[in-house]
Amino acid sequence: MKRFKCIVSYDGSNYIGWQSQNKNNSIQEIIEGVIKRVSNEEVNAVAAGRTDAKVHAYGQVFHFDTTFYLDANRWRMAINGYLPKDIFLRSVEEVDDNFHARFSVKEKQYDYLINLGEYDVCNVNYMYQCRHKLDIEKMKEASLYLIGVHDFSSFCANSIEKFPNQVREVKEIRFTVEKNTLRLSYIGKGFLRYMVRMLTATLIEVGRGRLEPVQVKEMLEARSKDVCRLNAEPQGLYLMRIDYDTK
Repeated sequence: MKRFKCIVSYDGSNYIGWQSQNKNNSIQEIIEGVIKRVSNEEVNAVAAGRTDAKVHAYGQVFHFDTTFYLDANRWRMAINGYLPKDIFLRSVEEVDDNFHARFSVKEKQYDYLINLGEYDVCNVNYMYQCRHKLDIEKMKEASLYLIGVHDFSSFCANSIEKFPNQVREVKEIRFTVEKNTLRLSYIGKGFLRYMVRMLTATLIEVGRGRLEPVQVKEMLEARSKDVCRLNAEPQGLYLMRIDYDTK
């Protein structure tokens, strides 16, 4: 049995997300189906984490185990040969059994793209079309309250009953303006469901002047599922990279 680590990019516009839901339209199901077509084996593509419907990825990572012999480069060529045009395997490498796509993660980066200019029909599936002027400096001020180790219960969709530990570390939130695009980069080891989108939606409200920066601190400290009903649109979100411990 051999284990292979794969980095895959995909346009999530036409999919229900990464995770298989028995609807035959997830990234996972398509990839597993292609591997079975090549090897005639049932495999489980284990990802670093799920992405939701319409969310994109440049650097999603998954691993799979197989007894079918191909070297890593031939696996990459074979799988890409059958994948649709909106899914692409960027790399494949053989790894030992100690590697786990989910449990070996050291750091992840998610980016959220916001169009600050005129409504752009060509990018409507790839960034949030913001119709309001944003005060980016106030957004930066508010983001400082989110840096560090915190209980993010107020900013995620995970239930307390199923996921009692909602403490996560946000190492950095970067703001980059490129022409009319605002890019928010979130860096940390792991993120809860909808966490990045809910944080982004809250920062947008600050940018619009509908919240003061200090109110973000108050929302965070409330640790309540009732204080944030905001969730930024999924098409602006990208899983950019995942780094692993090299031990």
